[in-house]
Amino acid sequence: MALLNPVLGRQESMLSEVIQLGDDIRGSLDLEMLRENANLNGESFSGKMSKFGSEYAKWYAKHFVMPTPLVQAYEDNWVYIHDLDQYAIGTTNCIFIPFDKLLRQGFNTGNGSVRPPNSIMTAMALVAIIFQSQQNSQYGGVSANKLDHDLAPYVAKSFSKYFLKGLDYFEEQDPNITGAELGEVHMSRLDLQERYPKAFRYALKETELETLQGAESLIHNLNTMSSRAGGQIPFTSINYGTCTSPEGQLVISSILAATLRGLGSGETPIFPIQIFKCKKGINQAPGEPNYPLFLKAAECSAHRLYPNFANLDAPLNLAYYDPANPDTEFATMGCRTRVLADRFGRNHLSGKGNLSFNTLNLVKMGIEHGTALGRRKKADEAGFYRELDRCLDIALEGLLHRFEIQSAQKAKASDFMMREGVWEGGEQLDPEAPVGDLLKHGSLSIGFIGLAECMKALYGKHHAEDEQVYQKALQLIQYMRSYCDRHSDRLNLNITLFATPAEGLSGKFTKRDRAFYGAIPGVTDREYYTNSFHVPVYYPVTAATKIKLEAPFHDLCNAGAISYIELNGNARANPEAFLRIVQYALDQQVSYFSINHPIDRCSACGHEGIIGATCPSCGSHENDVHIRRLRRVTGYLTGDFQTRFNGAKQAEVRDRVKHTP
Repeated sequence: MALLNPVLGRQESMLSEVIQLGDDIRGSLDLEMLRENANLNGESFSGKMSKFGSEYAKWYAKHFVMPTPLVQAYEDNWVYIHDLDQYAIGTTNCIFIPFDKLLRQGFNTGNGSVRPPNSIMTAMALVAIIFQSQQNSQYGGVSANKLDHDLAPYVAKSFSKYFLKGLDYFEEQDPNITGAELGEVHMSRLDLQERYPKAFRYALKETELETLQGAESLIHNLNTMSSRAGGQIPFTSINYGTCTSPEGQLVISSILAATLRGLGSGETPIFPIQIFKCKKGINQAPGEPNYPLFLKAAECSAHRLYPNFANLDAPLNLAYYDPANPDTEFATMGCRTRVLADRFGRNHLSGKGNLSFNTLNLVKMGIEHGTALGRRKKADEAGFYRELDRCLDIALEGLLHRFEIQSAQKAKASDFMMREGVWEGGEQLDPEAPVGDLLKHGSLSIGFIGLAECMKALYGKHHAEDEQVYQKALQLIQYMRSYCDRHSDRLNLNITLFATPAEGLSGKFTKRDRAFYGAIPGVTDREYYTNSFHVPVYYPVTAATKIKLEAPFHDLCNAGAISYIELNGNARANPEAFLRIVQYALDQQVSYFSINHPIDRCSACGHEGIIGATCPSCGSHENDVHIRRLRRVTGYLTGDFQTRFNGAKQAEVRDRVKHTP
């Protein structure tokens, strides 16, 4: 009998893999596959159609594009390649959009040109359109890093329009003075307020109303424009809080007011992720110009989970801060991404972003070289660090290989992003020109997950249980950061360390490690690994202790990090405690912070708060479709964690203990 041709045998095997992928998606046999993204309905027709393309793209990249060591490390559960479906075609990850430039100059969506706006209502509508246009050029998040500064000029335009109209309505205008002779009309012109009080008051009221309506429109648009396959809302983020002009302050207060009002039926908005930027001298103490807005932000967060809080005074962020240039203020992509520093001199935010990132499975390294399996009585630290170096090298080589593919892409491939100069300098490129010289300003990041379980596997305790283990954990992350810095210098690229926001990955690593090693207590016996450097969600500590333990890691993770605490009970009932916790986190130099608290909603009657098995207002039971439980995952919210989260993240939410102040 003739032996099977090995080439034909391999082809048949590969064909079987592809067919199986399709069968799993079509029959929804693997719900975890369809629930990798909590804000995508993977079980819908369009979601499944998108998944077909995504899974084939991953399969193609592994078999025909990626370096063999990277594929092997991925298959062996050492390294995870995020957004693998975008690898082969060279798409980039996320970006901070220069809204000031696009609004000032106008832009073209590809289907038609848009003039600069002449009012705040139009400007906020165009912000949504720009978000929608840009998200088709990348696979990750799109963010506004200083929306209050960017929109303030259009509040002034609206105010000027209403003031001149008011002069006509109330017959206050001196017939010898034209509108042009009044000079620049804006809300801080006290001389105009004194000379024309009726017109000024009219203009102020109308501008306040229009700005609030514009903010409501923006938030509603960003929660309803499902332009990505599967009915997915674009991952949008807005940062604000430091503009001290009356116009900028009105933008901030209007966004907060619109968020507090909620959506059409009063629901908490899922997008945009909102981040309030905190800065001493601007909004952190009584008497500072935006302190009342900081208080309002804390109130809003206690009701709606947003905004989160960015710390401009943290050492990592303060190093680049220029009070004359709001584009140097730290902002985040929302999930946690940070791209402020640039070795090529663009130490500002808008016009660049993260290119891609790979994540290391620290837990597996800990299992292989620690005491968890009973193979040894003492951790093999030398062996662990050799393994770490090997995986760091593989992850980095994968990023560099992917960067080559990204850099070779033509400007026309990313269309809106390059043509309109969303990525700084892109508008100067010929459509056929490669984009590599511009992409070098972005970041390539190495992430990590499961520091707690890694320490448990190595030493028998995690870093919140033992001071010596805590110091070992800090040394490990310092080692990884030094690796990134060293290779940034060697390669002349922005190589950064990322505290990975692990949604789908959290369970993927764990499931495979548990299948291989068994259920190791405190290591693989849960459905998930602890996110990045966090204290495990199930470990009981006070809010202050958790913040203090996690704070030093922020300074090491220059690609981004976030810390949370979980409040017990209804945060709305104790705004003073809520505010104190936020201020304590800022004082401890946490770079990016938020507070989790349960928001349950009964859609039958509109009751919102903490709902047990039944709604206290109308009696609807949790088994009914009416009870929706809003929770945060990896920095953003999702409508109902019980139906949209994957199993690992549902388990994590169930395990979360509450942190007392």
